[in-house]
Amino acid sequence: MFFFIIISYNLPMKYLALILALIIGTPSIVVADELTKTNFYYDIQWGHLIIGHISVSLERKNSSIKLKVKSRSEGAISLLYNYKSDLVASSYKEDQIWRPNLYMVNSSVRNKQYYSKVFWNKKNKILNYKIDPLLDLEKVYDVPKTTLKNVIDPITAIIRVIEKINKDKPCDTKLRIFDGRRRYNLSTKELEKQYLINDRPRSFKGDTIVCGIKVTPMGGNRIESKWKPENDKFSDIKVFFGTAAKDFRLPVRMKLNRWFGTITFRLLKHN
Repeated sequence: MFFFIIISYNLPMKYLALILALIIGTPSIVVADELTKTNFYYDIQWGHLIIGHISVSLERKNSSIKLKVKSRSEGAISLLYNYKSDLVASSYKEDQIWRPNLYMVNSSVRNKQYYSKVFWNKKNKILNYKIDPLLDLEKVYDVPKTTLKNVIDPITAIIRVIEKINKDKPCDTKLRIFDGRRRYNLSTKELEKQYLINDRPRSFKGDTIVCGIKVTPMGGNRIESKWKPENDKFSDIKVFFGTAAKDFRLPVRMKLNRWFGTITFRLLKHN
């Protein structure tokens, strides 16, 4: 997954980035009927090093959302674990519920290409997907077809969480996720309220709601791994939701604590 970080988590870091960056936190998610466009920028820090950056382009029209995410390794880490990914996803609202439509990713890890596309038919909600290369079942667990019922993509999942928070409801929820390569269950839980200081230039300062995240793999995760999901705590992955856009809460920071150290994602203010 994203840089070498995900080696331990068996979950592409782009998802962890999505948990922070994909979050289309802007008033346009819930109130705009006209076409609106918004851009977000995040950096990714490990220790004292900036190891990557993410740019997010959100387009909202009526009851649909289209998201484009570009993530890249940066600095010395690129020499050891060069990574880049381009993601396109779309979701739509039907019967007051956000539903998946398209989730497509083109990635390059150490110059090896990976492609995945998942498409949900709006009429019958049946999904189709394609991946290249196919899963290497000597290295990862298979994704049973029986587990793909009532699944959504990572973007739609996060949109649902964001909407709960901005309706002043606890972020607690459980969601069934499939991205074409991995099938997992995502659980979120409200942990506390915390005041953040702007510990880096252009980072957020203010009151936040802190939500914890746990991932339960159902297929596509590595067979040999240091990651023991049964030992995970909600406090291992924290997402901080702060009011950074017109009384609207969005993810302003995320911290991932693993055996190799702490990875921090930060939303950056425009100059």
